[in-house]
Amino acid sequence: MAIYFRALIVSALAVAILGGCSETSLPEATGKGTIDAINAMPGSPAITFLIEERLLGSVGYKGSLGAQSFDDLSFNFNFQFTKVGDTQSTRIATQLIDMIADTNHTLVLTGTVAAPLVTQWERPEREWTGTETVFEAAFAHLSPALGDIDIYFAPIGTAPVLGEERAKLSFGDRMPEIDLESEEYELIVTARDVPATILYQSAGIVLPARISHTLAVFDADASITGNMSIRVITQAGLNIEMPDSNFLPTLRTVHAAFGTENIDIYRDEDFTATIFSDLGFGETTGDLPVPAGIALYTYTPVGNPGAIIDEENQSVPAGQRFSTVLAGLAGSELSRMNLIDNRRSIETHAKFRFIQAAANFPTMDLYLVIAGADITELNPTISGMSFALTTDFVPQIANSYEIILTMPGEKTVIAGPLLLDLVEGDVAEALITDTVDPVVADMIITFF
Repeated sequence: MAIYFRALIVSALAVAILGGCSETSLPEATGKGTIDAINAMPGSPAITFLIEERLLGSVGYKGSLGAQSFDDLSFNFNFQFTKVGDTQSTRIATQLIDMIADTNHTLVLTGTVAAPLVTQWERPEREWTGTETVFEAAFAHLSPALGDIDIYFAPIGTAPVLGEERAKLSFGDRMPEIDLESEEYELIVTARDVPATILYQSAGIVLPARISHTLAVFDADASITGNMSIRVITQAGLNIEMPDSNFLPTLRTVHAAFGTENIDIYRDEDFTATIFSDLGFGETTGDLPVPAGIALYTYTPVGNPGAIIDEENQSVPAGQRFSTVLAGLAGSELSRMNLIDNRRSIETHAKFRFIQAAANFPTMDLYLVIAGADITELNPTISGMSFALTTDFVPQIANSYEIILTMPGEKTVIAGPLLLDLVEGDVAEALITDTVDPVVADMIITFF
């Protein structure tokens, strides 16, 4: 039977910011307990975790903070974040905990930044002698998008059978630990009491002995291909994604090689069928499901697999979304930019990245400015942006912007201004390309 833990919705406006560590609940400590944290808010930015006003660490979505030891006294544990453009942090939640000796306390954030839910889990600390051949496994349900579920965790190849599930979970539940021998297992999530309705299935996994593991179910986000996310979390803070084996990763190819004809794409030297055909300049394949791992990707003229334009061995991680951008001028060796697409939307700001695929410009200056701004009075946002340079998705305040490209060290405009309206939650990119005029560039905006 699932154990239900205390939960508290805390409004940031109701939280009083407290001073230094208070040790008023007990005159003296009699031992130590441990505290850790998990961020299960799908749209949140990184959240900082504090004991009173002392920083313990920062936790991104699906992230966890390793356990830290404190006296068995009473403390306020605080969560806050700094909004893009702000200089002061915003506190979103506080939880008072009476630390218990030899007990691990886990604080789990669910909900949203505007309305966080703090759930507290407690369990006795496990002391390992060093000779055990077993590990501890607990199962947790942190996905508000899912209903009630059953979890099966058995040697690989074991079909789920009603009555043999390891846990029956509703949102917020965490089943106590069980001891299992360290061997290869498979985790399967099904609808409650319907083992034939498989919602998730892992590949084989071997968990090391003498370690406590929590296998937690999270909401999926746009950075992965599955319908839910499963993480293995240890008390030390190790956090590993377990991709759904029923969902292939995706590869998106962008043709930004000016002057190069339309192309066909082949995988793993199989020239009997393309994975995409007739991709023109400035176009994208969209997200194509492909097998995980390293394979040779070959680019040829349409209908002519014998005339190779370019090829490369490329690794596509399991469960991930991946992009390749082909750039360069006709007759020259192409450049490839390989990007892991972390497209998870953030509720407090937008995310935006730049891809410099204009080979006619070894370097350029880039301005991302509030619409209507005069760049003659401003420094570049990115100075000396070189060909084939890409940025990560950078946090941006929601606003109306203009993108302007100039020659390096000059105000001579080579592209733009291009209007860009960003709202909170947007994830987008700007692809910079060549044009028929070698002193003029272009930009293509994509929203994911």
